[in-house]
Amino acid sequence: FQPNQEIIIKNPILEQRYEDIDAGFSDLERPYNKSRDLAVFWHIPKCGGTTLEDLLSNCIGLVEANEIGVTDGHKSDETLKVVTHDGSQYVNVDTTTQTGIKHAKELHLASSGLADVAMTSYLYDAATLFSNNPNTNIKGKCFTLFRHPIQRAVSLFYYLKVSTWELDYSSVFRDMEIEDYARSKWCEENWMVRFLTNEMKGPLNEDHLMLAMKVLQKKCFVGLLEEFDASMLRFEMYFHWDKVGTVESREECNKMIEEKKDNANQHPMVEEGEEVWSLLYQKNLYDMRLYEFALDLYKEFSGYG
Repeated sequence: FQPNQEIIIKNPILEQRYEDIDAGFSDLERPYNKSRDLAVFWHIPKCGGTTLEDLLSNCIGLVEANEIGVTDGHKSDETLKVVTHDGSQYVNVDTTTQTGIKHAKELHLASSGLADVAMTSYLYDAATLFSNNPNTNIKGKCFTLFRHPIQRAVSLFYYLKVSTWELDYSSVFRDMEIEDYARSKWCEENWMVRFLTNEMKGPLNEDHLMLAMKVLQKKCFVGLLEEFDASMLRFEMYFHWDKVGTVESREECNKMIEEKKDNANQHPMVEEGEEVWSLLYQKNLYDMRLYEFALDLYKEFSGYG
């Protein structure tokens, strides 16, 4: 598919899912306006999302809605407010979990105007923040960072081996080799297409890929981890964040965070042609095709940055 080619969803169930997204998120072609849009970062694991969050909060000074806002005893707050954590500001709701999104909707996050940007992996749940809500005419405006699916899978595996601080850490990965991981039930399979279609289990088909492509094409401004600096510049221009803060302080902060690279984990690389590459490729055929489409979308929007 070409970036501007019309994508038709033939499956009525999946067509309804697109309508669910459409009800919550505005089209990319409609310019961003802070008075009617809330930026929503679709966080794909191991694609530079943590670094991006640090840049937006610490360097640009945006107020974020993510898991940090409910630390320091704010998880059960019944009214919205902006809290400070390590010098940055957050709304006291957690948009990174489905339960947290439901709570954020109950507290009318979208209409509050408190958040500049929300972070989540759950776009369908996030859409409910804006759809069927008589208290707001605000819509979500999606943006994301993509990474080559094989490189992402490899990075995730080596992260799972050492991330003892994560709540869902499992020792099963500690002594596992990546070849065993690629063959195992633990290995992710088309994560991006599944989360863009809300099809978390069961088989996928071409209709799911079409839906995922249409959501990206119409609703989500695509950046690339491989082009992180250029992608950040595009995001800043699209959302008018280039007008926030002083250039000098932001450049100094950007350099500091780039050097720190939160959650960066040095690990062996996997090359195309190796058995592991082939195993991961076969498990992520739809994600590979979606990634190729994302590359085309990125080129199509080259006018930003």
